[in-house]
Amino acid sequence: MDMIDNNIDDELLAKFFENNRIDDIPDDGFSNRVMHNLPKHNEWINTLWTAACAIAIVIYFIIRNGFNVIKLAILNIFGDVSGAAVSFKWGDLTPILIYIGIVTVTLVAAYNVIMRERHIV
Repeated sequence: MDMIDNNIDDELLAKFFENNRIDDIPDDGFSNRVMHNLPKHNEWINTLWTAACAIAIVIYFIIRNGFNVIKLAILNIFGDVSGAAVSFKWGDLTPILIYIGIVTVTLVAAYNVIMRERHIV
């Protein structure tokens, strides 16, 4: 029921905006004069500032041993994942739990496909 209401609302909005569309508003060149009188941006200062910040970040990363920190974080994550995989007890996994898991994943996948076909998601 909501889809029908949404379609009707969309059609009413589209019709309203189509009927009440405003063409160009005459301003006798006012907009162009305003745009020409705006202050000019200094692009080279923005580029220089960005480059200086990037160089500062790289130097800070090297001084603070950033590569070792990243390596340690990756090794810790790998150790945690491998430790969890080794300590998993397969005896607690019954066939009914496997069946429930497969059915759940299948239902969620089917729901996502149906919603994508209806262009809801």
